[in-house]
Amino acid sequence: MYLQSARSSYAWILAMHVVGAAVVGGLESLRLGSASLALVLLPVFAVTGLVAGSVIAVAERIAEHRRWWAAALILAAPSLLVTFPIAQTLFDGAYAQTLPLASVLPFATPIIAWLGIAVAVAIGRRLGEGDLTSRAIAILAVAGVIGAIIWAKRHVLGSGYLGAHDGATLAVIVLAGSVLRLARRVRFSAYGGAAVASITIGMAIAAFTAGLDSQDARRTVATYGDHSRDLVRLWRQLIDLDRDGSSSVLGGGDCDDRDPSLHPGAVDVPGDGIDQDCDGADAKPIAPAAAAPRAADLASWRAEPATKALLDRTKDMNVLLISVDALRFDPLAPGAAHREDFPRLVKLLDESVWFTRAFAPGAGTDISLGTLLTGRHDPFQRVATTLPEAIQTTGRTTSSALPTEVLRHVGETMLTRGFDKVRRVHTDWDVQDVGDHVSAGTTTNETLRSLDAVADKRFFLWAHYFDVHEHHQLTPPGELMKAVDPGGNDRVHRYRALLFGVDRSIGRLLDELDARGLRDSTIVIFLSDHGESLKEDPRLLDTHGFVAYAPLVRIPIAFRIPGVKPGQRIDPVSLVDIAPTLLDLIGGRDAMTPLDGIGLVPTLLDAAAALRPGKDRALVIHEERQWSVVEWPYQLLVKPADDLVELYDVSTDPALANDLSAKLPDVTRRLRARYAEVPAVKVDRTPEGRAAREQLAQPPPRRATP
Repeated sequence: MYLQSARSSYAWILAMHVVGAAVVGGLESLRLGSASLALVLLPVFAVTGLVAGSVIAVAERIAEHRRWWAAALILAAPSLLVTFPIAQTLFDGAYAQTLPLASVLPFATPIIAWLGIAVAVAIGRRLGEGDLTSRAIAILAVAGVIGAIIWAKRHVLGSGYLGAHDGATLAVIVLAGSVLRLARRVRFSAYGGAAVASITIGMAIAAFTAGLDSQDARRTVATYGDHSRDLVRLWRQLIDLDRDGSSSVLGGGDCDDRDPSLHPGAVDVPGDGIDQDCDGADAKPIAPAAAAPRAADLASWRAEPATKALLDRTKDMNVLLISVDALRFDPLAPGAAHREDFPRLVKLLDESVWFTRAFAPGAGTDISLGTLLTGRHDPFQRVATTLPEAIQTTGRTTSSALPTEVLRHVGETMLTRGFDKVRRVHTDWDVQDVGDHVSAGTTTNETLRSLDAVADKRFFLWAHYFDVHEHHQLTPPGELMKAVDPGGNDRVHRYRALLFGVDRSIGRLLDELDARGLRDSTIVIFLSDHGESLKEDPRLLDTHGFVAYAPLVRIPIAFRIPGVKPGQRIDPVSLVDIAPTLLDLIGGRDAMTPLDGIGLVPTLLDAAAALRPGKDRALVIHEERQWSVVEWPYQLLVKPADDLVELYDVSTDPALANDLSAKLPDVTRRLRARYAEVPAVKVDRTPEGRAAREQLAQPPPRRATP
């Protein structure tokens, strides 16, 4: 990586890495098209180059007069400062954990990279000391490596690998300085080096303390930045003194970097005189939201003859839960373009009570399905009874058809508790956690096998369809691609084609239910666990998870109940409401406590407003890098690490193009305060986090019988 003769002056090494980094920063600023951003980014890049050049100069000094192989190893050694911490997170993913030697790779990878870089250094030093032709070859080789790194950053590294992006950006900066050093060898005075360092540090101090002070600037870097986004994030992490995830530099927004309870993502307790979320004012107390109806009113309503008659019928009904992983709301929305491409799902929705203002509690399957099964805002806690276990107490046979990938990601314990039979659907024949074939038909087949097994018993069956989730990996068969309108680009086309396949398989399942005479005795619940990114917006990242923008969390939820008139409902609801609603319908209302959701039976029956969730109900969404509050029609989004606060009117602006946070400060402040209405959820998807969730999901020990 460090391609320069040891005879060059150390001041020249430092200066060239500062200039090389500044060139990278200048190109980034040109790409972003902002002169004001350039005044911040150039010093940030330059000081990064200064640090890198200083480390390299020290390594050059230590390597001087040593054997070629020892010098190469010494000059490559600083790479360990970057590769070692990156490797500790590079293999956190569930797929990475399945690789051979996964436990060794976090330690072996930096060593392998160090040795590889040492070989490159040895070759580069030999070429750099040669004639002009040799140096030209070395320059072209380094330029090619820079291009390969940039290409890999944009096309290979996913949005989940932040450490790898940081390392790639640092490599580009170091290599840019190396190109300049190869192009010309000059002895540079120590005074010149000191002047370069002083100017760079002075400009960096100004940029770090006053730069990115506007939300527009922070949004531009966070959304459209490439190397700049990585460097800003890296410097904020390094200068986060209280380790609360926010920094006081580069517009990080931490108003007290010595107190971890004060930062932009904190819950601001209304009226306590403390500005916990650093927005400049203490949250004002707000009137309690009319989120849940009164118990006395509900009891009186249930005693009414019509309500009692319905609940007497539904308590003996079967239940079929159909969930489609990563299904967005918009393909099936009323009035959606080419909605007719999915006739069976449209028919199911038209025959159901459909909640058109439903949101998932997170943009990932773990938090969403965990909430569905526990009925708790925070599903990552010990629960005495899960939804399937509660259903078992009503005398129903329980069975599920679940993808093995979902079982691995969410956790075997949580997803298998309460099921008499779990039928595993393999979506990844060749490489674990990489979808390689359409599996919707298998999911239907396995569900029908469960239906065969229950015979004449009452049942609860769960079919979870996964093909839509794999749209970025699967190549749909040609017949599926031809069956739907492309909808735009190839990614959207594949998504829609796979949804058509799911539509057809669900239709076959429902047809078989009808053929067996079970339609009038089976409640069908249809939902998605979260939405999906189709890369139509860089804020949505690669697929889903991490952030909570509406396309990633707005979902369909519908109940088809025999004897209940279908229709659309605009009550704000979430997956946390499924458990209390279903248990109320099947006579198990007290089989699962406590529950955080609201029973939706009055809404299903179109009862009076006083019996239903309040229109001002707040739905809180948690994700790794962002949290959100939806109070229809508004969605507030807060990204603490970037000190970004956004507010959108989802009803009129589903693409989230017009940020209203500055225009409606009172709404923004109110929704920030409402974040405190539910407990915060820590979303940790590292191996340690998944292991902790698995432990928390264990059922309580059985009491010994006397």
